Amino acid sequence: MDNKRKYFRMDVQGMEADISDDIGFCSAHVKDISRFGICLSDIPRKLHIKGNKFLMVVSDQQGHRFKVYAYGRWEEENGFDMILGAEIKDAPLGWTDFVSTIEPTEKDVWDFVQ
Repeated sequence: MDNKRKYFRMDVQGMEADISDDIGFCSAHVKDISRFGICLSDIPRKLHIKGNKFLMVVSDQQGHRFKVYAYGRWEEENGFDMILGAEIKDAPLGWTDFVSTIEPTEKDVWDFVQ
């Protein structure tokens, strides 16, 4: 599968997201993040997110919490759950600041961006 991402994604541990599609809600694990994207796992397949705008509150173990609106871009079935890739459309300034604190500082990371 070709990687079509515009921004470098960082694997993260200990982050969760509470998600709502305006009908139902659930919690999911955050697999990786960037300034403008996020990958979530362990989402029940009954949530209808792909191609739709949805709301999530992303939090980590240090107490950071961010209310973020995103669009589901792709999903992959994983048993009774799914993995979802989403494009972040509306996030607070604090989200960008938070992501910048965990971005790698090696110069060659930015070679990833075309």
